[in-house]
Amino acid sequence: MLQVSNLSWSAEQNNILKDISFEITKGSFVGLIGPNGAGKSSLMRCIYRVNAPDQGTVLFEGKDVWQVSANANARNMAVILQEQSEHLGLSVYEVVALGLTPHKKLFEWDSPEDKLRIHTVLLENDLLNLSSRLFSCLSGGEKQRVMLARAMLQNPKLLIMDEPTNHLDVHYQVEVLQKVKKLDITVLASFHDLNLAAAFCDQILVLDQGTLCAIGKPEDVLTEQLLKQVFNSKAFVDRHPIHLHPRITYAYHDED
Repeated sequence: MLQVSNLSWSAEQNNILKDISFEITKGSFVGLIGPNGAGKSSLMRCIYRVNAPDQGTVLFEGKDVWQVSANANARNMAVILQEQSEHLGLSVYEVVALGLTPHKKLFEWDSPEDKLRIHTVLLENDLLNLSSRLFSCLSGGEKQRVMLARAMLQNPKLLIMDEPTNHLDVHYQVEVLQKVKKLDITVLASFHDLNLAAAFCDQILVLDQGTLCAIGKPEDVLTEQLLKQVFNSKAFVDRHPIHLHPRITYAYHDED
């Protein structure tokens, strides 16, 4: 579904991304990990058409994302960022309703079916009681849930999430990722929490200093050697006692 080939991107004469290539298959949940400054957000911006690559291509279903219209691209991709625009003056209901924009003609009113869909995603994301609140007055975690609802209403084929659980408490971290996992779409999400990545991802991409240094299943990628090499962290990797995915425990002292 998504193919990135030989992608490089620079900013202010600094090479941020260097010759990155990978493919994401339809329906997979792919995690993007790496230390701060590795280039995760920059890579995502090249995919969802904010940073034009200096070289290389980004193909979605065989078409260069930079050669199709912004509206057509929005029908294919939805994006949830770490920090959201304040959407000044808009209510939660109105922000969620923006998810319909790529699918509607200019000045087209919402139909009764549209309003039912908006109500449904508000209900599914526990937002009905907040629907009349100003979006700008919400907490960071509430804003993330609103943006997920908007993305669900947008009904994309690919959902890109940059640190989707950054502002969420533990309950909503798991709930949001479980909800996304159940959607019939392809997902590319960046993570700081490697245990969440291990629990929910089918495949993991590892960026380090702008290069793709590892790609594979969580159990193949999240090794003690890689954690030491890329994150400069001593950690122990075993299996979660219930779900059997890799579980990472960090060593906080110098003893062996």
